[in-house]
Amino acid sequence: MMKKVPIAVKTITYQRHVHKGKRTDLLSAFPAEEVHHELTDYSCPDCHHQLTEIGAFPVRKELLSIPAQIKRLDHIQHAYKCQYRSKRSLSDKIIKVAVPTAPLNHSLGSASLIAHALYQKYEMKIPDYRQESYWRKMGLDISRQHLNNWGLKSTEYYFKTMYDLLKKKLLAQPILHADETYYTVLESETVKIYYWVFLSSKHDEHGITLYHHNPHRSGQVALDLLGDFSGYLHCDMWQAYRQLPEATLVGCWAHARRKFFEAVPQNASDKSVAKQGWKYCTQMFHLEKEWESLSIEERHRVRQERLKSLIKEFFDWCRRQEVTVLPGSKLGRAINYVLKHQETFEHILLDGRLELSNNKAERAVKSLLMGHKNWLFSQSLQGAQTNGIILSLIETAKRHELDPEKYLNYLLQKLSNKEILNWEALEAYLPWQAEIQKICK
Repeated sequence: MMKKVPIAVKTITYQRHVHKGKRTDLLSAFPAEEVHHELTDYSCPDCHHQLTEIGAFPVRKELLSIPAQIKRLDHIQHAYKCQYRSKRSLSDKIIKVAVPTAPLNHSLGSASLIAHALYQKYEMKIPDYRQESYWRKMGLDISRQHLNNWGLKSTEYYFKTMYDLLKKKLLAQPILHADETYYTVLESETVKIYYWVFLSSKHDEHGITLYHHNPHRSGQVALDLLGDFSGYLHCDMWQAYRQLPEATLVGCWAHARRKFFEAVPQNASDKSVAKQGWKYCTQMFHLEKEWESLSIEERHRVRQERLKSLIKEFFDWCRRQEVTVLPGSKLGRAINYVLKHQETFEHILLDGRLELSNNKAERAVKSLLMGHKNWLFSQSLQGAQTNGIILSLIETAKRHELDPEKYLNYLLQKLSNKEILNWEALEAYLPWQAEIQKICK
């Protein structure tokens, strides 16, 4: 008899991510309203005797969309007269209860309507001409000119002073990010104007994002804005920033990595020179990812121990490749770019609070560009300035986890009833204040 050969059995195990109760969790976040499906005729269809209910069972849960609605508030002011003075033939004493002032006199724009229109435009990126049909659908026949005027006047009366206060506090920070992009204004003397974006570091407790418009992109704009700023400035290598006398510029390694990536030929092997340069930069980002949870002091220490030697090795490698690469090629330009600004790139080693890239500023610019894609242009320089101020308030509010629409609504309600709008009065309305955090989440 032939002896049976045991069959080899290979056990394969695998893991999969199980979504436990995600739909249930989403549904439970909303208030519930029960819909009961009951008989209207309680007689048995077969014998016509009375039916008795034996139970009720939940079959499904669904979410109901309730469109927004507009309602009118009639503010009735009550007046009171002192009867004691009247009986004694004294001069009448009449007291009228104070009524909150509207943000814009003789306008349909209440605080909530203006805030919603601004939220739709600047956060949802819906231009005025499309908002016209949105408001008409809700029964409010209002033109795009009125909508545009709401933003212009609200900025002129209330938001501009708050913007100036945020600018003052931003320039007091030790670390800033900066970037710029172009924009079209019809009534401008130049074809393009520019938006400059400045924002504080992620380590700043009072995070601020500021948009500034200017017809020019010259160094004078940077000087006028930042002046004698003496902290660290994350930026690209645009020459305007290099004119700041006191600032320490910090290069963006994401820009450097991108230039090497763009120089990598199709189907290139790992031995490709451009790919090696890209790998050096990528390795730095991997290290930074490992150190993400470290304290500022500890991050500075490990950078000195590990990142410093890697950066030195990278620049030594670049100098060796420089003699063999065509200067006008993509790779040649990438190598020339990093060697030309070596000192600026090495500044990442000076402080544990600094970041390897300037992506924070580029993401802030993207918020503006997404709106620009829909708005296409501004009619006037005043409109362009208004865009920058309102976007600054919205993006700063979001950095502090506020609801931007609630925040704008609150500002319009409160600031329109302030007798004096100076920086001291506005301190209480900054996004990080405890009262604002409680009301505008």
